[in-house]
Amino acid sequence: MPADLHLHSIYSDGSCTPAELVELARERGLDTVALADHDTVAGLDEMIQAGKEKGIQVIPALELSTYDGEVELHILAYFIEYRNPAFREKIKKLYEKRKERAAGMIARLNELGVGLTYQEVRKVAGTDYIGRPHIARAMVEGGYVREMKDAFSTEYIGNGGRAYLPKYKLGTEEAIGMIHEYGGIAVLAHPFYVNGRDYMDKEAIGALAEYGLDGLEVYHSKHSKEVTAYYLTIARELGLLVSGGSDYHGENSPGVKMGDIRLADRYVEQIQEYYRERKEEK
Repeated sequence: MPADLHLHSIYSDGSCTPAELVELARERGLDTVALADHDTVAGLDEMIQAGKEKGIQVIPALELSTYDGEVELHILAYFIEYRNPAFREKIKKLYEKRKERAAGMIARLNELGVGLTYQEVRKVAGTDYIGRPHIARAMVEGGYVREMKDAFSTEYIGNGGRAYLPKYKLGTEEAIGMIHEYGGIAVLAHPFYVNGRDYMDKEAIGALAEYGLDGLEVYHSKHSKEVTAYYLTIARELGLLVSGGSDYHGENSPGVKMGDIRLADRYVEQIQEYYRERKEEK
């Protein structure tokens, strides 16, 4: 069951619809995928239905942006009870905060002479979810920068840039607790690439394990062989599940293809078995 457990759709900062992701997964020879949009579960019903039609298993998930002190960490929530009304209400707050942040950054860009409107960026995004990649694409289309990467600078919307605004600060421990409350498995995404420190080492990951972290995204499209081996050792030593995915965003992540990371069957089976055992315990 070749798996890619980290995909994004148009409902966050990806460029493909959930149905397109499933079709691409079929073409790439994947049996199992996870839609893990940022702070939203809006695309999951469409993705799961498309998966049933194409014979692709879709694991319901999302990627939460969290803060542990000043360090920004992304936590993947697999098998989350995404239809639970109480859970949806909590996610709605995160979604609204993202919209406020996008509007604020566009306003700051206007002050810097970048004449984008919220409506123009919304058109690029295709949904109400607007992230920095959508703003960057709109800047390219408007002729304000040559490439999307040029927008992610200190002059514009790069971390700490003149038009940058920080995200709503959901605590990492709080997020892990919420994931468990609604039946999910909490996995730290791309531990080598975090904001606020160079990378996550064993001590830092061990602290998250004390919060209840279940797993580690060992395999990621930006992890080198050496980095992968480093995190595989940490996962084993701390008794954490091993996960992996491409972090595919379509056109918004040039150079990254779905299936660049194919999580081995044994790891997928371990995640599924862990979920089943957790569910039975409840």
